[in-house]
Amino acid sequence: MSHETESALLYKGPCEHCGSSDARAVYDDGHSYCYACPEETAWQAGEGGRSGPSQGSVSPLPRELLRGDHAPLGKRKLTLKTVQQYDYRIGQQHGESVQIAPYHDASGRVVAQKIRPRDKDGIHWVGKKKGILPLFGQSKFKAGGRMVVVTEGELDAMSQAQAMGNTWPVVSVPDGAASAHKAIAEAAHWLEQFERVVFMFDMDDPGQEAAVKCAALITPGKAYIADLPLKDASDMLQAGREREMVTAAWQARQYRPDGILEVSSLREKAIRPPEYGLPFPFPTLTKATYGIRRGELYGYGAGVGSGKTTLFKQLMLCTMFPDMIEPHDGIPIIAPEPRRVGALLLEENPVKTIRTLAGMRIGARVHVPGVDFDGERLAEAIDEMDGLFFPYNHFGAKDWSSIKERIRYMVLGLGIKDIFLDHLTALIAQEDDDRKALDVIMSDLASMVEQHHFTLHFISHLTTPTGTAHEEGGRVLEKHFTGSRAIARWSHNLFALERNKQEPGKPTTFRILKERETGDATGVTFGLAYDRETGRLVEADLEENTHGFRDEGAGQDF
Repeated sequence: MSHETESALLYKGPCEHCGSSDARAVYDDGHSYCYACPEETAWQAGEGGRSGPSQGSVSPLPRELLRGDHAPLGKRKLTLKTVQQYDYRIGQQHGESVQIAPYHDASGRVVAQKIRPRDKDGIHWVGKKKGILPLFGQSKFKAGGRMVVVTEGELDAMSQAQAMGNTWPVVSVPDGAASAHKAIAEAAHWLEQFERVVFMFDMDDPGQEAAVKCAALITPGKAYIADLPLKDASDMLQAGREREMVTAAWQARQYRPDGILEVSSLREKAIRPPEYGLPFPFPTLTKATYGIRRGELYGYGAGVGSGKTTLFKQLMLCTMFPDMIEPHDGIPIIAPEPRRVGALLLEENPVKTIRTLAGMRIGARVHVPGVDFDGERLAEAIDEMDGLFFPYNHFGAKDWSSIKERIRYMVLGLGIKDIFLDHLTALIAQEDDDRKALDVIMSDLASMVEQHHFTLHFISHLTTPTGTAHEEGGRVLEKHFTGSRAIARWSHNLFALERNKQEPGKPTTFRILKERETGDATGVTFGLAYDRETGRLVEADLEENTHGFRDEGAGQDF
């Protein structure tokens, strides 16, 4: 059968059907004929829509699509051979010169085009995008082989292909990083036929996050993520760094989900002897729990007026000034230097907090009218806290998103490792579903302390128990923490204060409800008494100590 036409030959190039590098002749009306293909598939119709063999023919370009010409892209350093391989064209739209990236359906027809004008913000689609193959360039390569490279854009794909000699399959997602995972999910079957799938996305945060998300969709062991010294493959080609582009593809790191480690990376920490954490103000508590650890949540619950706010402030003060913690036999003071504290006290004015803390520092209840104290010492104590104490003035904003943002800033922006939140219950006051809100908050907090390696102490209100009220000394249980069991589930440590306010002379019972590190301290109790002169809490004897554990001056080992 003759295939002579009135059209003129433009060039001869590769054939995506038979694999020949130069047997397909392309004519100026867009039709082509491959002299290496079987007769029934050799002819393909082009833009002119000339008639041809019914068997194996391809439909003409749809009317709504743009016509254009192959031309090298000088600025991008893309050769004519490369743009021809991908059928990337230059055309006109609304009197403006535009670049045209073709997208094919499963039969090989161009059914949609991604149009790139000079203004990158004006990139848009023409044609019927529904039904296209999910990846740019996918129709040009047979499925299967040693490696395929996936980039974030069409220009990147052609750049990487050219750097690799236009001999390796390189494709791109159609709409950038934001929706890359959708395209990869759709193309997964095609990609899975390659031994190695290399994601060479942009080196910015969105690109790298998208690369990880896409790699997770590929069978473990097949997905790789490439690193480039410049932003993307196009920038690399323009800089003349082709050799590095090839190296980046072959030396890409194998994707491994976060959190999956090798024993060798943990060995050094695993053989290190355990140590005490930061000390509590109370020797019995430090001895029972082995101190305060980074990456953990410490929750405190008590009835109204049971001393939890005083306890919280003393914890903050002793965190800033470890010299206030008296040395105790067998309990090392790990960090004698001052430490920064971030305080989010949602029901107290920061001025009152600072005044009370300074009073506790000098051993005087300066917040109580009529109490004599040394004003100069108070001022010095306040000045000592400058640069160590960072209170948050909420101005009425008590929603979790605002508080979470402040905690992140304190930890990541100010380098604070000890955060105090009073109280957790205030964050759900405006929520319709307390339980659901607390589930989210506690999950977020647990992730944050572990990811950023800091300590967070929080106070929670308690629900009304069956039987003796907490304000009358009723026993506190984990389930009494307000809102949901999420507090007990996510907290690493839970403590309770039990006090009968009608018996002011009796010590408060401090009870350890949960201690995740060893579990040994769970159920331990000891007494706390309020010193009305200094405003601090001190350890005191209880009539009964759970498990017979009591601290006798120098302390008692378990």
